[in-house]
Amino acid sequence: MERENLFEKWLNAISVSHVLDLITEIQKVRDIAWRPVGDRETNLATINLGSDPAAGVIERVTNALDSILERKWIELGKPNDIDNPRQAVEEWFGIESGRLANINPRSKEIKSIAEKVVLTLLDSGDRNRPTLDVRDFGTGIKSSEFKNTILSLNASRKLNKRFLAGAFGQGGSTALSYSEFTIIISKSMFEPQEVAATVVRFNQGDLRNDKYGLYEYLVDQVTGDPITFILPDNVFEVGTLVRHVAMDLKKYNSGATNLTGSLWYLTHHYLFDPVLPFTIEDRRESTSYHDKYGVVGRTIFGNNKRLVNGEHVEYQRSAIQTFKNGKVKISWWVLSNKGDNASTRIKLYTLPSKPIIITFNGQKQGELTNTIIKNDLKLPYLDKYLIVQVDCDNLDNESRRQLFTTTRESLRETSIMDELKQLVFECLAGDENLIEINNARKARYFKSASNHTIENIRKRLADRLKTYVKSSSGGKIPRVTPPDTKKIREPRPIIPVSYPPTLLEITNKNPRMVYAGKSFYLNFRTNADPSYFESDEYFTAIIDPNFGVFKGITTLKDGYGIAYFEVNESCQIGDQTEVTLELRPKNAKTLSSSINVIVRDLPKVDDYPQGDLAITTNINPIWVNEGDEYWIDNNWDENSVAKVEQQEDSIDVYVSGGNKHLNMLISRARRKDEQLVSVIRDMYLEHICFHALLIQAKEVPKDIFSITDEEHEPDKLFEEELARVCETICGMINQIYELLLVEVAATKE
Repeated sequence: MERENLFEKWLNAISVSHVLDLITEIQKVRDIAWRPVGDRETNLATINLGSDPAAGVIERVTNALDSILERKWIELGKPNDIDNPRQAVEEWFGIESGRLANINPRSKEIKSIAEKVVLTLLDSGDRNRPTLDVRDFGTGIKSSEFKNTILSLNASRKLNKRFLAGAFGQGGSTALSYSEFTIIISKSMFEPQEVAATVVRFNQGDLRNDKYGLYEYLVDQVTGDPITFILPDNVFEVGTLVRHVAMDLKKYNSGATNLTGSLWYLTHHYLFDPVLPFTIEDRRESTSYHDKYGVVGRTIFGNNKRLVNGEHVEYQRSAIQTFKNGKVKISWWVLSNKGDNASTRIKLYTLPSKPIIITFNGQKQGELTNTIIKNDLKLPYLDKYLIVQVDCDNLDNESRRQLFTTTRESLRETSIMDELKQLVFECLAGDENLIEINNARKARYFKSASNHTIENIRKRLADRLKTYVKSSSGGKIPRVTPPDTKKIREPRPIIPVSYPPTLLEITNKNPRMVYAGKSFYLNFRTNADPSYFESDEYFTAIIDPNFGVFKGITTLKDGYGIAYFEVNESCQIGDQTEVTLELRPKNAKTLSSSINVIVRDLPKVDDYPQGDLAITTNINPIWVNEGDEYWIDNNWDENSVAKVEQQEDSIDVYVSGGNKHLNMLISRARRKDEQLVSVIRDMYLEHICFHALLIQAKEVPKDIFSITDEEHEPDKLFEEELARVCETICGMINQIYELLLVEVAATKE
């Protein structure tokens, strides 16, 4: 009974004071010692590697899910024909392709699976530092195995178990640094009569003699392993409980099921496409997070499923691309711009400044910034609406080594990273539907401004920018082609699927001009079943290997697809070949379509071309008044100044007509002369547009990948800088106010 009472105190310790009392009780009845985590007194350097508590929490969840997979593997007799977690989930749990996007979330089977791993928030006595439980009903851990598993450092036993998601045996340990104490309780499926328990703490050591402290855990002095209890089966089921007492979750400690700033957001975002579902709960009574039924709980499926089946997704597509010696799957979604809070909807999934998520086995490894969308793809009206996932499940080992860090908090800045960015750019650039959606959204805001005054402002802006670039070593001003050089594609009819298929046609102009060492894509249309293009058995792309390689293909959308290729760097100008797309349907004749491809020289455009070859900078200054759609969609207020939207054929500068500093000037001028109002507005418009373009052209900070909060996003920095410029410009106009008034009066004489 004494053992059961002590274990019950262990199980109920959810605050710092509870744990301190528990340790005191244990010392009365047991001879204990403290053992360094990882058996390394220098473990501080490793455990404190993590810079974000979210990453440590997600590693705990990943380890818990792995435990479920391993238990199933053992129960099935340890099959050795499983190569990855997706295959394991498909064969062992019946989830199609191992993807949660394919499940019915309301099925009893899925609910049962989700209940095998549960995350629970508890009261710790400190509202800002809740206690977090991660409970799994997997294999469990023997007391003697703690030192080699959950409390080891870099001593993973997962490397040869390809059906597991984890590998390094380190990530979960970083969570220790964010908790006052960590309690670990476990019962092994191989010793179900015994429960092992320990407490992890940080020992500062002797402050006079020790440079730094260490993390250590409570053990039985005799065995050197965690304390064990012999208990009835119903006291603690097989599996493991990791309890982070008073954990500093930072911005994720709001109600567990809130859509942002919560455990819901953390788990969906960092486990973007998990291999198994799991459950989160909020049992904090000191907050308002309980509902009328008691515990607030939800099942987590990851953002991939939320987007694939999302009601607010207007458009989605994916492509499988060859990369180095493996493959990546790139999926992209365009969120709808309709409905309440549409412009901030992306925050339910990711930071607006980092919408390109890199995953491996469904876990986020890092992200890429929205500069690819705004600056490279020139799709400014899809910024804050376009989300991309780069699935690296089938990436080769060497590329993964070059890309991923062991803490999974960020990507490594290597040449492989640059190549992956380029692949993402080329894949999205091939989808002309994105251009159409971008242009359609621009049309909602764009106001034609062809009066003489605006035309003069446009010309002066173009001249000022050219002069600035020629005389400055600062940022480069983006130049764009005239709008009439772009062909607007006619709407395409939906092509119904036909059995057997009768249509496969490349729709690009023949011949297709390409560049040596560069990627190109072919658009095609077909009435074949889309599933045919997902299998090498039915679809193939034929290209001379001396000329180039086939890279991949998108999913079909309404009968239209995109095939990607890359030309060899060794090709010379004038080299040509024939590229063929071939489809071999079941029990039907083979379909094919071919096109000639010719290598041409790369365009050589002078930085400042003259005469008829000059490319005119097409700048559109646009006033935005309170109540306009652009004002509403961008959540503008009296402090807003301007925003630059750059496309391939234009640069649109939206300027707030409701800025408080401008309105003070306008109110003063209106008391004197309406013509003076126009003069001030025109002067303000030109100067704000010019400086907005200069600020926009500044290079992105090199530490952009370390930005983890909205306060330091590039857009915020842009707004803050422009607000200072606005005050300066208004101050200057105010200083010459009397002079402007005299000039206006002179024009009337």
